[in-house]
This record gives sequence, C-alpha cells and structure tokens, in this order.
Amino acid sequence: MHDLRHIHATTLLLAGVPVPVHVAAARLGHTDPAITLRIYAHVIHEQAATAADVFAKAIGG
Repeated sequence: MHDLRHIHATTLLLAGVPVPVHVAAARLGHTDPAITLRIYAHVIHEQAATAADVFAKAIGG
C-alpha cells in the first residue's frame, strides 16, 4: 500500500497537477505538510526547474 501511495503522489506531481502541499498531504494521510515536502522534495525540485525553463522560454531566453 505504501508503494501505491508514493507512486500516486509522484505521478501527480510529475504530471504537473497543481496540488497545494496541504491538499497532497491530506490525500496521503500526512498530518503535517512538512512530511510531504521532505518525502517528495526531489519531485518538487524537478518541477521548480521545469517552471524556470518555461519562464525563460516565455521571456525569450
């Protein structure tokens, strides 16, 4: 069951689903959103890099 939860959260984040961390935490059963941020930091950092690339392209960079 734990692996399915992890796959679910990672897939949503990588697909670009704009889920605020408190919503993701609730869906995963985490009582503290900080837990979600620690566990999925690698995915969140990847999304931040993607956002930076999109912004750079938008401003002609």
